Amino acid sequence: DAEGRARVAFDLSDSITSFRARLDAIAADGALGEADVVIESRKPFYLEPKLPLEITAGDLVEVPVALRNGTAERLEALLSAEVGTGLLVEGNEPRIALAPDASGRLYLTLVGDRANGPVSVRLAGKAGAESDDVTRTIQVVPAGFPIELAFAGRLSGTVRHEVDVPAGVEASSLVATARVYPTPLATMTEALAGLLREPCGCFEQTSSTAYPNVMVMNYLESHRVGDPAVVGRAKDLLERGYQRLVGFESPQKGYEWFGGDPGHEALSAYGVLEFSDMARVYPVDAGMLERTRTWLLSRRDGKGGFQRNERALDSFGAAPEDVTNAYIVWALLESGEAPATLAREIAWIEKRAAESRDPYFLALAANVVARAEGGLDRARALAERVAASQGTSGAVQGAATSITSSGGESLEIETTSFALLAWLRIGGFESNVERAAIRLAECARGGRFGATQSTILALRAILAYDEAHARPKAPGTLVLSVDGEVVGRLDFGVDSSGALELPSFADRLAPGRHAIELRMEAGSEMPYGIDVRYHASTPASAEGCPVRLHASLASPRAVEGEAVEVGVRLENVAKDGQPMAVAIVGLPGGLEPRHEQLKELVRGGIVDAYEVRGREVVLYWRSLAPSATREFRISCLAAVPGRYAGPASRAYLYYTDEAKHWTEGLAIEIERRP
Repeated sequence: DAEGRARVAFDLSDSITSFRARLDAIAADGALGEADVVIESRKPFYLEPKLPLEITAGDLVEVPVALRNGTAERLEALLSAEVGTGLLVEGNEPRIALAPDASGRLYLTLVGDRANGPVSVRLAGKAGAESDDVTRTIQVVPAGFPIELAFAGRLSGTVRHEVDVPAGVEASSLVATARVYPTPLATMTEALAGLLREPCGCFEQTSSTAYPNVMVMNYLESHRVGDPAVVGRAKDLLERGYQRLVGFESPQKGYEWFGGDPGHEALSAYGVLEFSDMARVYPVDAGMLERTRTWLLSRRDGKGGFQRNERALDSFGAAPEDVTNAYIVWALLESGEAPATLAREIAWIEKRAAESRDPYFLALAANVVARAEGGLDRARALAERVAASQGTSGAVQGAATSITSSGGESLEIETTSFALLAWLRIGGFESNVERAAIRLAECARGGRFGATQSTILALRAILAYDEAHARPKAPGTLVLSVDGEVVGRLDFGVDSSGALELPSFADRLAPGRHAIELRMEAGSEMPYGIDVRYHASTPASAEGCPVRLHASLASPRAVEGEAVEVGVRLENVAKDGQPMAVAIVGLPGGLEPRHEQLKELVRGGIVDAYEVRGREVVLYWRSLAPSATREFRISCLAAVPGRYAGPASRAYLYYTDEAKHWTEGLAIEIERRP
């Protein structure tokens, strides 16, 4: 204005923070002026709670809530809460007097009434004419050890299974589902959901959650179908998965479980296969894929095999030479490498196969030789030898080990999947193919087929089987009965593609034995899965698990803000070395792990990698020496007062994850700070 004053109005963002405004001015006579001012954006009154991410049913949480008076007047503040089913508010609504421009602190007591998944917590503060409210979510989970009973197979008429629910099971922990999968798309989507529930801290784990999305997108594109919701979710997960995957590239090229050096040849081959499939539906960095392929080919030893860095052998616990070479060649051929480029390696594999009796290696070799120029008849001879190892269940049995040194059911699934792929490619093994496909369908557990590698191979085999044996679909009805009483019916049409889920029957499973029947009226044969999950007071540890986990607290009591140490001991009780071991340590809800200390454990070589999922710390070791023991402490902060029982902890071999050792959850009482 005429006096040289200016008024400027502008909006601030929603952030409660500080802003710096800079002003420049030029007077009529040319004089220059400037000013600099800090503007604080704040509410006259607000509150900020500190809640745990997850608690166990029965936990008592004393939620600390900070209240801030940003006015120049004294305020009387009142705090109240609204909670969803699964939580209870205990005690009266607390009050506090707040001086001008000052903060205060109140505690609100919540009790985990019963397990109910994510529960909404709305905290409201009232101070004179001012108010504020905040909504957060707490996961409330059952106490005890998780138990899963899973049944699967192919449904064409009626199937019947029995479950025995023990006494003392909390009703809210029971989950009972029955699903039928009309297309491989439904199977892949269910497998993805199962994989996402597991840790995903290494390259292979991340790959295995990204790979089903690649398969989903390829399937939708090749079959010219598309559910916008499925496509959108698959694209979103694929984007996030890809960005994580490329972060595991080794500095010296190739890929390694945690992105270190040296690169691991077999794992890099798996990566080349995945990235090649992904490139059909997603913009993969062509330069990255080519340099990984080039690095892998540069690892050939000129004799028909592949070099393997001695450090990698020491670190990972190597698969046999013939298995490693065959897996790498198979992955390269599947990803588009010309057979002529690998002629020497194919010949080496074929020669070794003539002397081998291992059905896993023979199945891999049959897949490799079948792609060679004029190799179909020679591959048929190998495939016939594999067929001789197929049992009455349809599984190919007797494998010594796999590329991942897996065992148990996961090894059986991997071997059967490779055999099915070979039989389909070569042709003439219809009976073997049908029995193997039925067996793979029976191996589904909560959507997954054993460990991550076996799940991906099973999905690959199921897709190949569906492509070769596509049958006309027919409309029909599914009927679910429990103890002879119908609890659900579901009609479906020929265009059904997603999983067909019948109503939950958890409320019918009182303690005792129950008969579950699933019947298809009309329709065509389709895979099905029935899952019953609950928490029990006793663990379901596997006797054959070669690793043992022990976790303990330095003290069962702490004061808010104090450091708390969790002692951890992992033992390899076998006399043989073990590949890729995992320990998952469950923390009570009021504790928070200190990431800087976990990083120190990695830098010190105590653990090879870690991740934090909710209130669980997931620890990885590339390998464990015979009879090895790893003992250390995890440093935590007592962040939220209350009484807490943590989830059960467990340890297992990553590639044989059906065999776990469980240990009881930790419990702690955290007092309010004075």
